[in-house]
Amino acid sequence: MVVESDFYRVRLRFKRLFAEPAIFEDQKNAVRRFLVSPHHPTNQVAIYQITDDISPSDNVGKSPDIAGTARYIHRGRVVRSEYLENASVTLEYADFGTGLSPGDHHRLWKRQKWGRMSFNLEEFRHEHLRIEIPAVTELYEMLRTRADPTTLVDVELPELPDNFFRSAVGYLETRLKQLAELEHKTIDIYVARDLLPEQKVALEKRLTRPSTQSTIYIMLSKAEATAQL
Repeated sequence: MVVESDFYRVRLRFKRLFAEPAIFEDQKNAVRRFLVSPHHPTNQVAIYQITDDISPSDNVGKSPDIAGTARYIHRGRVVRSEYLENASVTLEYADFGTGLSPGDHHRLWKRQKWGRMSFNLEEFRHEHLRIEIPAVTELYEMLRTRADPTTLVDVELPELPDNFFRSAVGYLETRLKQLAELEHKTIDIYVARDLLPEQKVALEKRLTRPSTQSTIYIMLSKAEATAQL
């Protein structure tokens, strides 16, 4: 099936960047927390953050030094906290159907405020893609009928730049896990390009075909089974 997806890259520059929990705690979900608002209901699970390690940088792309300390409100208390000065944060993420338009995304970032910190939106880049992936419901049904107590299949995704590829994997994994949890089953996904050579060889032998950089392995396990490579 063809999935419509929107990819975004934003660069934010903070005059003072504190260790704001909304950004730096559970970093892989920081964008989701920023975009989701009680005033603008969205399908939260359709946001997939590509940047999972948020690393501030200075004007030349290096890690900035601590500039000083100042009072800052942290979890309802006024504390003294270290901060970075004129630090940039770059985030990449994908939207697989939140209901937010590109204009909505731009408007939300243009608020230029995250928690109690203000920032300047220095870059906002948007790209729309149509990605061919297996139909999730049909793929899950095939997995569940083979699971005794586990089953393993390989799936070839389209050749995509790494950031887009990671988002497609995230979309597929989240949708499959939603279906599996309803039946108290477990889904594990392994990306061929991330595996150690011996792991990849073992899986290729098990499935009797070679993998590519676009291959992912999906394992479905019943509740009593433990998924292992």
